[in-house]
Amino acid sequence: MGRTGWAVVVLVAAAVTGVLAWDGLVPSEPAGEWVSVGEVSARAGADVPAGVVRDELGVVASGAGLAPGAGGPEAGELVGCVADWTGNGPADAGQWAALEAGLTAKGWRVTARRGEPVPGTRLEEGPWTLEITNGGLLDTLSLYAHRSGARCEEAFRREAARRAATERG
Repeated sequence: MGRTGWAVVVLVAAAVTGVLAWDGLVPSEPAGEWVSVGEVSARAGADVPAGVVRDELGVVASGAGLAPGAGGPEAGELVGCVADWTGNGPADAGQWAALEAGLTAKGWRVTARRGEPVPGTRLEEGPWTLEITNGGLLDTLSLYAHRSGARCEEAFRREAARRAATERG
């Protein structure tokens, strides 16, 4: 199959799964390896540990041609409630499309999108909600997943109260 044929296959697969780069741009050539977007995670809906989610974010981001930047795991009560990955700069349209394709192949479902000035996509998988933002003040790609549920909601509430008390001095 020629280059045009592959571009049509990719465009149709992206349209069927809802995975399109913002502004309607779909790259005609892959950024790295193509990732199938038709697979459904064997663990779909399962409550996986934060470390597994964090590792998955790193693998998918790397597969999309993105390099890691500064960042690290949460500490204290939020351990187990947050998984994140930060890039060393913003993603281009091809990397963004490959990132979304890789995440949907792992069972994440796109639930919302946000346009400029800081584009973003919200995805869900089991009790996890993932927010991807690109650009912003730090001009970088950020993947931030948080787990829902009573234990984590209480941990987030206590952490917010602790930070507010610290800011008040």
